[in-house]
Amino acid sequence: MDVAVLESLALQAGKLALFLIVVLIAWPLVVGWLTSHLARVVQRTLVVNFSERAQYWVGGLGVIIHELGHLIFALLFMHRISSFKLLNLSGNHDGSLGSVASNYNPRNWYQAVGNFFIGLAPMLSGIFVLTLLIQLLCHPDYTPVGAPEFINQQQPLLSYAQFAGQTTQTWLGETVTAFLSSSWWQQVLLLLLIGTISTTAFSLSPADLKSSWQGAKVYLFLVIIISIVITGIKLIHPAFGQSLDQFVLLTGVVWLVLLILICICLLISWIELLVIAFPLRLIKQR
Repeated sequence: MDVAVLESLALQAGKLALFLIVVLIAWPLVVGWLTSHLARVVQRTLVVNFSERAQYWVGGLGVIIHELGHLIFALLFMHRISSFKLLNLSGNHDGSLGSVASNYNPRNWYQAVGNFFIGLAPMLSGIFVLTLLIQLLCHPDYTPVGAPEFINQQQPLLSYAQFAGQTTQTWLGETVTAFLSSSWWQQVLLLLLIGTISTTAFSLSPADLKSSWQGAKVYLFLVIIISIVITGIKLIHPAFGQSLDQFVLLTGVVWLVLLILICICLLISWIELLVIAFPLRLIKQR
C-alpha cells in the first residue's frame, strides 16, 4: 500500500472522527448545557413566585423522573450504587432535591464512558415520560422516518441540515395535530403534567454536566478508535458507509428534536407558573 493510499485513508478517518465527535459528543453536550440554563430559569421562577418547598409539591414528580434517569443509566453502565433518594423530602445540606451516588472503576472504559450518558440521562428520562403521556392522551400517528439513501457528498452539511429540519418539522407537526385533535380535558391534563414535570426534571446540575464532561474525554478516544476501524471496514464493504451516514444523520436529528421538545416543555412550564403566580400576587397586594 503506497503513501498516497495511506494519506487518503488517514484523511477519511480524520473527517469521520471529526463528524462523529460533533454529532455524538459535542452536540449532546451543547444540548445539555442549554437545557441546564433554561431549566434553571424555570426552577428559579418557581421558587421566587412560590417557595423553596414548591419544588417538592409542584416539581416532586419531575425530581423522581430526573433521579430515575441517573439511576437507570448508572445501572446500565455497571456503576456501583452506594445510595440514592428519588425525592429527599427532609432536604440535603447541599440543597439537592434528590440524589444518586455511585462509584465506578476509572480503568474500565465502559464504566468511564457511562459518565457521559449518566450526566445527561435526566433529559432522556424526562422526554421519555412526556412522550408516553403524549401517546396515552393524544395518540399521535407518527410517520416512519428513515435517513435518505444518498447524501450529497459535495454539500454534505447542507444535505444533513435539510433532512434534520424536515424531519423535525414533520414530527413536531404530527404531535401538534394530535394534541389539537384530542378532547379538552386531555389537553388540559397533558399541559398540567408537562408543566409540573418540566419544572425540575430537566434541571441538570453542575455536577451532572461535570460528570458528562469527564465521560466525554474517554468517549472521545473511543470515537477516534471507532472511526479508524470503520474506515478500514468501508474498504471491504463500501455499502457500510451508507448505513453509517444514515445512523449518524438520525442520531443528530434525534438530539435536535430532543432540544426543541425540551425547550417547548420548559416554555410551557414557565408560562404556567407565571399565569398561576399573577393572581396570587394580586391577592397578596390586597
